[in-house]
Amino acid sequence: MHILYVDESGSVDNPKEKYFILAGVSVFERGVYHLIEALDTIVREFGLGDPGEIELHGSPMYQGSIAPWRSVARPQREIMMKSALSKLGPGNASVRLFGVVIDKAAVSPRDPVQMAFEEICNRFNLYLTRRNNRGRPEDSQRGLVVMDDTRHELPLQALARQFRTDGTRWGQLRNMAEVPLFVDSRASRLIQVADLIAYSMWRKYEHRDGRFFDDLVPIFDQEGGVIHGLVHHRSRTETCFCPACMSRT
Repeated sequence: MHILYVDESGSVDNPKEKYFILAGVSVFERGVYHLIEALDTIVREFGLGDPGEIELHGSPMYQGSIAPWRSVARPQREIMMKSALSKLGPGNASVRLFGVVIDKAAVSPRDPVQMAFEEICNRFNLYLTRRNNRGRPEDSQRGLVVMDDTRHELPLQALARQFRTDGTRWGQLRNMAEVPLFVDSRASRLIQVADLIAYSMWRKYEHRDGRFFDDLVPIFDQEGGVIHGLVHHRSRTETCFCPACMSRT
C-alpha cells in the first residue's frame, strides 16, 4: 500500500493571501518506518530537547514565532527546514510528492479546499493506476490518504464518500482502499513533513521564494517530462513559468 500524507498551507479566509496549497508525500508502506527514523534523527540533531516533543511545522519554524524555534536564529532555522526536506529524496524510490496550488480568486466561487482535495486525490489515483498498469504483481497496490486533523475534516469526509459512489470529475478513484483518515499532526512525523512541503510551496507561489521548493521539484510525481503530481490552478489570462505550468506547455 502507498500512503499519502497531506497537509495545507495558506488561509482560505485571508484576503491578503492569494493562494491556498494542499500538498502531500506518498510513501510505500515498507518505507514509512525508515523515513520516520531519518526525520527523527534530523530532529534529534537539532539539539532542541526531546525530539518527540518537537513538531516540524513550516510557518513557526520559518518565522520563529513559538518555542523552541524562537531561540534559534533565522539562518539556522532555514538550515533545519532544508535538512528535514532533504530526507525525501530524490534518491528515495519509495517517495513521491503531490501538490495543488489554488489561486483563490481565479477559482471563485468554487471552494478552494474541496477543489484542491479532489485534485490531489485524483493525481494520487493516477499515480497508482500507472504503477498498477505495469503488470508486475509487486506494483499492484492500493492507496490511503492520511490528513492533518483540521476544521475541514467533516466536509472532506463527506466529499470522499461522494467520490466512492459517484466518482470525481475525472471518474472513479478505483485505487483508494478507504476514505481519508485524519490524525493530529503532533503524533505523525510524516504529516509534519507534508506541512513543510506545503509551506515550501506556499512561499514559492505567494512570495516567489523558491529556496525550499526548488530542490523538491524532481520528487513530484512525473513521467515523460510531464509533472503529474504538481498542479497550478490560475487565471487563464495569467502567464506562469512554474514547473507545473511549464511541463504542460
